[in-house]
Amino acid sequence: MSYQFIHFDAYAREGSKQTKTVTKKNGDKITTTKQVKSLRQILEEQARIEDACPHIQEPRKPGILYGVPPMEVLPMAEEWAESATDSIGRKLRKDGMVALVGVASLPREMEDNFPEFAEDTLQWLKNKYGDRLKSVVVHNDESHPHLHFTVVPRIGERFDDIHEGIKAKNVAKKEGKNTGAQNLAYIESMRHIQDDYSNQVALKHGLTRLGPGRRRLTRGEWQAEKAQARFFADAKAVAKQYMKKGYKAGIAKAENKANEIIELAERNAQSLGSKIGSVMTGVLSAWHKPSIEVTEELEQIKKSAEKEKKKAEEYKKQAKEWADKRVANVSNQITEQKAKAEELNKELDKEREKVQDLADTLKWYEKKFGKTPDNLQKHKK
Repeated sequence: MSYQFIHFDAYAREGSKQTKTVTKKNGDKITTTKQVKSLRQILEEQARIEDACPHIQEPRKPGILYGVPPMEVLPMAEEWAESATDSIGRKLRKDGMVALVGVASLPREMEDNFPEFAEDTLQWLKNKYGDRLKSVVVHNDESHPHLHFTVVPRIGERFDDIHEGIKAKNVAKKEGKNTGAQNLAYIESMRHIQDDYSNQVALKHGLTRLGPGRRRLTRGEWQAEKAQARFFADAKAVAKQYMKKGYKAGIAKAENKANEIIELAERNAQSLGSKIGSVMTGVLSAWHKPSIEVTEELEQIKKSAEKEKKKAEEYKKQAKEWADKRVANVSNQITEQKAKAEELNKELDKEREKVQDLADTLKWYEKKFGKTPDNLQKHKK
């Protein structure tokens, strides 16, 4: 059981009965009816409210991985529903869909990987739904460790803005396509989501896109595909570690080189006189990542200083012109370096956010299991 499982459902404020009729090959028709739960019932089940999950032998309170507790999503969905209308402008019915609810899980034998799996799934959900993602909770009281997520449209949006399958089906309907084509559009859209999740998350954790039963693979084919998935997962993990090491080494090297150049610049600045020295020291104090070209310019400063000592009066006039030009050049370089620093800060902010999300997951995991998974390296503060 090492293939991905992520599932999506849509829920309304009120439950309903759904009837389905299937015609068998011999012409017999079989009609089945199932009761669809309301959003409240689903959220109560997520929150493990008493009597809401009779199928679970020993319900345990969920861990909140992101956003608000499940029951706090209900008024958000109610608010959106009150402002929403259907395709012809009528007020949304009570059985109209108001929230997208999903689940993603890992096999029990992979539970040590669950914290990092949950973090990567959460990042995928954030990228996909943004602030529409209201709640993500973690359960470990069923056969598979898993997380539930709930998504609500923004005020002014339609429900199909958060459900690609329904949107694709509605587009096909507007184009005059028959029911079969509409259903195919729905299926193809949802398949695309599964493919994206596989590429962004599941493959990284050694999970295949589909299980053997769905494609009628032989045992040998299935084992080969699992081995390939593990290979990609290991390769990505190794590449990630090398990237981190290389990045840190590059930063350290740049900082060491910067310190050397700054020290040299300060010594040369002192030899140019108090006026030029004060200008250069002020500029260089804000200059953290000098380039090789700047090193060559600083060497010219030293030569200029030796010349100017012999011509003090002439030096005063030339020094002012030189200083103005030098400050302008360095200012341009500072502007470039600041732009690069801003980009780096954005990357660092993203990493800090990931670290915080992972820390929250680890905190919950340690609280529930009393330990951190052996194969998950903690981030240093």
